[in-house]
Amino acid sequence: MYTIKQAAARTGLSVAVIRVWERRYGVVEPGRTAAGYRLYDDEAIQRLAAMRALIADGWAPSQAAERLRGPGSDLGDVPGNGRLNPRPIAAPSRPTDRFGSAPTLAPGQDHGARDLALVADLVSAARELDVPAMERILDESFAAQRFELAIEAIVSPALRAIGSSWAEGSIDVAAEHAASETIRRRLARFFDAGGVGERVPAVIVGLPPDGHHEIGAFAFAVAARRAGLDVLYLGANVPVASWVRTVRDTRASVVVLGIVAPADLEPAAEVIEALQSMEPSPTCVVGGPFSVDAPETSGMARLPAELDAAVAAVVEILESGSPSSRG
Repeated sequence: MYTIKQAAARTGLSVAVIRVWERRYGVVEPGRTAAGYRLYDDEAIQRLAAMRALIADGWAPSQAAERLRGPGSDLGDVPGNGRLNPRPIAAPSRPTDRFGSAPTLAPGQDHGARDLALVADLVSAARELDVPAMERILDESFAAQRFELAIEAIVSPALRAIGSSWAEGSIDVAAEHAASETIRRRLARFFDAGGVGERVPAVIVGLPPDGHHEIGAFAFAVAARRAGLDVLYLGANVPVASWVRTVRDTRASVVVLGIVAPADLEPAAEVIEALQSMEPSPTCVVGGPFSVDAPETSGMARLPAELDAAVAAVVEILESGSPSSRG
């Protein structure tokens, strides 16, 4: 028997993905310990691996789950099933595996050294305005490990370094914009590969008015969609009235606001106030470097910094509800 973290390690999935697949699609029914912790047997591991193989092959999550739950379903017939911790596809031109895989390292190379080298290479390529090189580095970064880990270990540190270099005057603003746009395009491809948008969104993600640094919010939207959540991504600089109108039209249960800079705090507070005055009102969740400075209000939550944990927190809100959710 395996804990959910062990199941995640054996299948190459995140804990958040496994929980969503269990609750939404019924792919596995884990046992429980006396303390209520999930336990997965070998058949559950095989089912999760089969679900991942089908989705990587282009199946929608709902179709893959139906295939695995169908009468007479034979897990051995699923292409690629049973390949635990599959090797990554080297340098893909587009994301072909929605859920990532275990990293492959050269002999004697450790994760930290590889990631630091990729960060340095990405910053150097940005400084030289070498977009093809940035594309190749992103290919290598996302081929080596899961999307969520690559964002945290390589993409985000590189963006911070590029931003600091721009502030110091050692990188031109054009280079900073080129790097951000190259990464944004890559995130858009992952977002498109993460789902087909079959249902109305349960989660809306975006930035408050005059908020422009969207990479972190976009990365969260990608991670949430990869976990099976129905996500509408609005992007940067969304007016308060547009937030209200979108929530009213979609009846989304959760709104995620990125607070990336001190200047985002006041506009974000205005969005939250407007949304919480609605009836019924969504649960407002804030994330980003300056979300810790946002004033606490009833019906508001803060996301942890780590992507997997942030997605898991939103999953918990959707599953358990809150005083301001739609029940």
